[in-house]
Amino acid sequence: MMRLPAIVVCLLLLSAGCASVSGPTHTPTDENGATETANTPAHPTTPSPDRFYVDVERIEKLIHEKMNKHRVENGLEPLTRNESLDAVARYKSWDMAQRDYFDHDGPNGTLHSDLRDRYGTTCDEIGQNIYKDKNPKLSSDPQSELMNTENISEGAVSLILNSSGHRQNALSPNYDSQGIGVFVDENGSVYVTQELCG
Repeated sequence: MMRLPAIVVCLLLLSAGCASVSGPTHTPTDENGATETANTPAHPTTPSPDRFYVDVERIEKLIHEKMNKHRVENGLEPLTRNESLDAVARYKSWDMAQRDYFDHDGPNGTLHSDLRDRYGTTCDEIGQNIYKDKNPKLSSDPQSELMNTENISEGAVSLILNSSGHRQNALSPNYDSQGIGVFVDENGSVYVTQELCG
């Protein structure tokens, strides 16, 4: 008899959410039993590059650094950056924007662990924090707002760490690596996913 993984899902608070999982994961299938495939841009950016330019790689780097700063301040080891986890995180942020949802599970029922399996990530402990700036405070010059990578990264990290469940996930000693994925949609909404592995 196959045991389903134990999943702890934190309530979505404001515009951040977290999930952590221990144990084995399974491979996603569609309703016909076929294995799903992942399709994502190598470097997700706004689908309207002529409208907005956003340095998503810089935002990801800043979030990684800020999360590690908080871990060190709390007596924890910093997390290494993991390219496989980056790919999972980028896909998740891109997928939420493309399919207009904000949840750890996809609208077709795809679980967080399913997404990990797609990318061949192997971890004894896995976690995920998600963030969406649902109401971007864009001025009459939205491009300037989206160019402020410091404000965007600080806003995401602050919201995640100011919610007890998400903070517990981000500052858990059970993790040793992370991936960060940022996607900005055509409306200027910012999606961030933090993938954790231990």
